[in-house]
Amino acid sequence: MTEVVAALGRYVRANPQACDTIAGIAAWWLQPRTARSSPEVVGAALAALVANGEMECAFGPDGQTVYRAARPAGHEGSQAEPPGS
Repeated sequence: MTEVVAALGRYVRANPQACDTIAGIAAWWLQPRTARSSPEVVGAALAALVANGEMECAFGPDGQTVYRAARPAGHEGSQAEPPGS
């Protein structure tokens, strides 16, 4: 999982406007070597990044939980609890 956390951290720092679901992140944000990670591993990695304040989760327009770079304090948005919280 450490490799997935690091890969996601690099991706979101390089692409601060990126926003996607766990499935989309697993399919598009990770290099082929780490993309084989299960949704559970990707979800746990995202939860770690949310916990350390690097990323946040919110509700997308269709109501699905999406993940993105953490917004500055005071930014309005619809926060959601990470799945499994």
